[in-house]
Amino acid sequence: PMMEWTDPHYRHLARLLTHHTWLYTEMVVDKTLLYNPDSLEKWLEFSPIQHPVVLQLGGSDPESLGAAARLTRPFQYDEINLNCGCPSEKVAGAGCFGASLMLEPELVADCASAIAEGGNVEVTIKCRIGYAPRTSIYSIGYALEHLNVVQYI
Repeated sequence: PMMEWTDPHYRHLARLLTHHTWLYTEMVVDKTLLYNPDSLEKWLEFSPIQHPVVLQLGGSDPESLGAAARLTRPFQYDEINLNCGCPSEKVAGAGCFGASLMLEPELVADCASAIAEGGNVEVTIKCRIGYAPRTSIYSIGYALEHLNVVQYI
C-alpha cells in the first residue's frame, strides 16, 4: 500500500487485471476516522468488486485503533493491516507510528489485539525486516506470538 497510489481507482484497475490478489487501501490514520465520523465513506467506501480488500490503519494508541476498527465494520473489509513499516518522515519520523512502532513490540501487540477485537476481522502487520540496530521482524513476532496475527507483510 502506498499513499496517493493505492486509491480506489488504482484498486479498480488492479482488480480488472486479476482476481487472484488481495488489494490494499492507502493508509488511513485512526484519528482521521475518529475525528471525522460524518465522512467515513470518503475514507472507507470501496466497490464490492474489489474484494478481497484490506484496510491499512495507521496509529499507535490501542484504544484509538480499536475504536477506528469498530467504525470499519459496516464496510466489510476482509482484513485490517496495521502499518508498522512506513519509513516516511511524516509518519515514522514523527516517532508516532509506522516503522517507528518496530521499536516497541509490546505496543504493536496491544495495537494488533485492539484492532482484532474492534474490527472483528483478521489482522496483518506491515513491517520492515529491521528498523534500527536493535530491532528486527523477530522482536515483533515474539511479541505477537500469542495473538492471531495471520501474516507479516
